Amino acid sequence: MARAPKVTWDRVATLIAAGHGSGLDEFYQPILQIKRWNTSPVSVQVVETLPPFRRRCHFFSYSEYHMALLFSWAGALIREQFPAWPWPHFHPEHGRNFEDDALLARSPGMIKICRDAGIGHGTFVGTDIPYIWSIDLCLTLPWIEVPAQRTVLASIKPLDSDRYQHVDPLDRGPEKLEGERRYARQLGVGYIVADRTQYAGPLFANLDLYRRAATLAPNSRLASARDNLLVGHAQDLQAQPIADSIRLAAEACGISHADATTLLHHCLWTQAIDCDLSRDIHPAKPPPRGGRRLRKAVRDVLTRHALGRS
Repeated sequence: MARAPKVTWDRVATLIAAGHGSGLDEFYQPILQIKRWNTSPVSVQVVETLPPFRRRCHFFSYSEYHMALLFSWAGALIREQFPAWPWPHFHPEHGRNFEDDALLARSPGMIKICRDAGIGHGTFVGTDIPYIWSIDLCLTLPWIEVPAQRTVLASIKPLDSDRYQHVDPLDRGPEKLEGERRYARQLGVGYIVADRTQYAGPLFANLDLYRRAATLAPNSRLASARDNLLVGHAQDLQAQPIADSIRLAAEACGISHADATTLLHHCLWTQAIDCDLSRDIHPAKPPPRGGRRLRKAVRDVLTRHALGRS
């Protein structure tokens, strides 16, 4: 295995200057990125795109990837491995709209937050350089109008683990969650601890399959075909087997079977066809209804946390 580069103040400054831990949407760069020297022997790490962006996202476990996929499907904009800097810094939404920046809270930094909570902040091993805390996911909820209320920070953990139900005073895991919770509270943003095992197994397999067709290029042939197909055949797409809908799309829109499959997958991801993705999807059967209700339920949970009503 490759050796991790030594942490120095110069290296930290270089990474920050290069944009690590900053940026919005397509231009965000996570503070932690999967490299040859930091692969894990115990968890499956994922480098993958996440709708609606094309940038490669870095997830240090399948659980992180799956929950990010779920929240993306619900409409959230995802930033993974989000830094909670040790020094004073701006709100997560700072820079999205210049007119809103002055209204957003600032953080005093994790060193002060940890000190006030009696939590050891920590340093990089073998140095006196303050460790840079990272939060698994930072979600922006674009359907919330007030910029200061659009953010939810998410920690992805197994909620049924003894580690989090029965706190060991020598275990830093629960202590880190408390530090994150205080960080979010100081900024006035939502905070949630999420667990993929709380959701039905087929959900994540279906989301992973259909995400590849989540977005269609504006004004493209497939985007035009989608619009025409939904105008003329929406009821058929909902009522007939998915395999029949793929054939219908190919014939009605004059496109290949492969493009028709992409088009149907797009409609299943966007819920233009109401389909419960937490259930097994059989091409020989009509799509089971309930997906729109499920997606709304996920969005409602995020909204409650963002607005402090959880």
